[in-house]
Amino acid sequence: MPKPKSFLKQSKAKPKKEQKLNTADDFQSAGVEFEEAGGKWRGDSAKSMRFFQRAIDVYDQGLQKFPRSFDLAYNKARVQLEIATHPALVDQLRRPLRDALDEALSSHQYALQLDPENADTLFNTSQVLTAIAELMASDEGDEAAASEAEAVKVLREALELQSKCLSIQERGYQEFLEQERIANEQAQDVNDDTTAATDLRDGSEPGSDEEAGEWVNAIEPVTQDTLIDTVLAQLGTLTTLCSIMSFSPGAAPAHTFSWVEGLSTGLLDKIQTICRDQSNRHQEIALSRANLVSALLEAGYKSGKIDVETYKRERDAAFAMTELQLERSIEGLIANARSLLAFNSAITDVDNGDAQSQSILRWNVLTASIANLKSASAIQGISQDDLATTHLLRGDASLYLCAMAFPPTSHQTAVNTAAQNAKNAEVYYRNASKLSREQDEKDISSLKSAVAQYLQAYAQGQAHGDLSNVLNASPRGQGWAISQLEDMIAENLVPQSLLL
Repeated sequence: MPKPKSFLKQSKAKPKKEQKLNTADDFQSAGVEFEEAGGKWRGDSAKSMRFFQRAIDVYDQGLQKFPRSFDLAYNKARVQLEIATHPALVDQLRRPLRDALDEALSSHQYALQLDPENADTLFNTSQVLTAIAELMASDEGDEAAASEAEAVKVLREALELQSKCLSIQERGYQEFLEQERIANEQAQDVNDDTTAATDLRDGSEPGSDEEAGEWVNAIEPVTQDTLIDTVLAQLGTLTTLCSIMSFSPGAAPAHTFSWVEGLSTGLLDKIQTICRDQSNRHQEIALSRANLVSALLEAGYKSGKIDVETYKRERDAAFAMTELQLERSIEGLIANARSLLAFNSAITDVDNGDAQSQSILRWNVLTASIANLKSASAIQGISQDDLATTHLLRGDASLYLCAMAFPPTSHQTAVNTAAQNAKNAEVYYRNASKLSREQDEKDISSLKSAVAQYLQAYAQGQAHGDLSNVLNASPRGQGWAISQLEDMIAENLVPQSLLL
């Protein structure tokens, strides 16, 4: 999910010896001070969370006295979105994430009641909805299908808000351009004496807002970057929607694919027009486009709307765009690797009737994904989190290659290299477990490493289907380990014959 816009009111107030909360501005000033303190303590997520929570409490107290204050309502909702979506702050939540997101949504809806045309609130509300939809789509169990269908509806609502937000911003941008034109024309007609007199009055007039210690809200003009941010958020929401459609084709109505296709085409054309003079955003836009195209193609292929040749050709073209600068982009290389892994899974799940050519294609796709991840890991300055991701995904790709050695694929090259691919996977997973800072990812990588180690022995004829030692060694217990193993088999990371 794209990072939520942070629109802290650009306001100024004189420092106060004693903070008395009598007016809406007083509450706003106190809340902002707590927010600034929370930002300064980003390195200590627990302390940062405490300050952000105090800010929310102050805004809430202010709303009790001034329920029609949009600024208080907006700031409260925005901070709630921050703590429900920022990874470090989410870890500090003492309640279910869904509860925090629902509360943030309720606060945003209240702010929209006060100002239905506020573009910033519309944007942030769509971000909350997208986060809720992603959480719904991750649900497992008997209610998974219903959750995915509901997630699609929530994403449609998010897209509607983003569309309204963009329309308002486009009008604002045109107004800004017109005001800029008028100002430039007037500046040419003003003589030096008038300018000096105006400057004198502006600088000496007593009783200004800042002199009195009141808040002065500076409304930032809508720029091309503002429009680009909103369109990129729409592309991200559409990518999430396509991912759900790929995983669960029945979650969306039959016409949804064509609707997404049409909307995507329009947005991609629009952003190309907007960013024509913004060369510093071209790479970012190219990556968002590639991710959307990849997800849309996967959904189209799984639903039978396109063939494998079209899928591969258009996917490759999306990641070959010059603006993407793939060979120097860590994010781009990782995204391309993920897309290739998704392509492998899609053609594995869909029987196209030619097993031999399919197995060759899968082998080439998986080795290409490993090459991308290797290149990403070698780029100077890669973060620890990204490095952990490259190892985890290289482990998955290597395990996919190993699994191709077993029926029903039994690809000869995979048969010849099964033990080596399993060994590679074991090393990559072990590295991912060491590098990852998320406990879930650590545990999953550790279990996968143990499974890969077992597969190495299995491929060499040294094991005979007894996984009890692997399952019992799991720090989360055998039940969790069995669930993870079942997921690996469902994803074709592990051959089904392993359990027979």
